[in-house]
Amino acid sequence: MIELIIVVETRASNRSDWMYIKSALDYYYGSRTYGISPIFAKCKSELITRDKIIDKAIKDSKRTPYVVICADYDREEELNNKIIKYCNVNDYNLVWMNLDVEDVFWGEQVTDENKRRKAVEFQTKKDKLLPNVQGLESNSPLKKRHQSNLLLVCDTFLKRKQ
Repeated sequence: MIELIIVVETRASNRSDWMYIKSALDYYYGSRTYGISPIFAKCKSELITRDKIIDKAIKDSKRTPYVVICADYDREEELNNKIIKYCNVNDYNLVWMNLDVEDVFWGEQVTDENKRRKAVEFQTKKDKLLPNVQGLESNSPLKKRHQSNLLLVCDTFLKRKQ
């Protein structure tokens, strides 16, 4: 049994990005034969400062833990490179959302004041919306908007439902 420790760029009080990721996991990987432990980062730069929280989640896990860092790919190249290095040094898995999670799941960016509302709407309609999301298994998500490698990364740990 495995435990996915998912570090996501969203406030714990908002959880908007987490709603999309959890919806995709539930939809594509079906019944829960694995654990999920989300770790929230208020901003992109916090993704690489959650060491103590990640270490605690790994230590507390009763399953085989795999850490997945989920980052928006905006044009902050220096920070993007720091995230890549952080994941390589720590042997963490990296999921990119280009340009951001809403751009991948809705096909457009969403204003900050509408992020939570759109995430809740997506979560309630996921079974209708997810089959139409085309960019979740890109080998090179940084080359084109609306792309992510979420499913390719998760496929290395989980078996998709039939």
